[in-house]
Amino acid sequence: MTQEDISFQGCRVVRLLPEGPTRGTLVWFHGGGWMIELGEDALAWGRDLAERCALEVLMPDYPLAREHPYPESNAWCSAFWRHCFQSLPGPLYLGGDSAGAHLALCALPAGRPTKAAFVYPVTTLLPVRDAGSWKAYHKPWPLSPRLMDYFYDAYCPNLAERYGASPLEQLEAIPPTLLITATDDILADQQTDFARRFGVRQLLYHGAHHIFLSRPDGAPFRQRALDDLAEWLAE
Repeated sequence: MTQEDISFQGCRVVRLLPEGPTRGTLVWFHGGGWMIELGEDALAWGRDLAERCALEVLMPDYPLAREHPYPESNAWCSAFWRHCFQSLPGPLYLGGDSAGAHLALCALPAGRPTKAAFVYPVTTLLPVRDAGSWKAYHKPWPLSPRLMDYFYDAYCPNLAERYGASPLEQLEAIPPTLLITATDDILADQQTDFARRFGVRQLLYHGAHHIFLSRPDGAPFRQRALDDLAEWLAE
């Protein structure tokens, strides 16, 4: 595995290149509530993706909401995705998890990937407190309504801008897409709504919690996601 840092508009981008031939490039936006930098947990996932999928993986350490709230962080992510779409040979894939998946969805109009794949994405910033999955929250779940409100307020403090920052309401069409949803997650219902609206392929991981990609107890689901993503991207 080769790992190197490159730069785009003042931000680090980590390039992960597996041993042997590759069959394209995957741009992956990491999760973390728009507030957490690209860390070792995310990089470990990126390395596993590169090896398992035989893809070059680009992981941007995008501007964080605490200093660059909406629309600044989105503008950078859209510019990076547009740069990749215009400069890299295909096949070119787009993906992300949680808040990173939200940023990838917002950037999607800047260039059409061959395929897209998202793990437990945030698909809307609009009120979802009546959703069954939001009301179903209980303490063992890592993502609480209170924590989600904190992330929303940091990322998009202007309530009037939240409609424009919600791909569930803004996107008109999307490429072939795989959506992986953890059922024990307050965001599960908004993801199912997204899948129904756009006719994407959704895989429900029953019993999985949000952020299983980086939680030790999520290891079986993490391996399952690697296998499902590799199969989807290779089809």
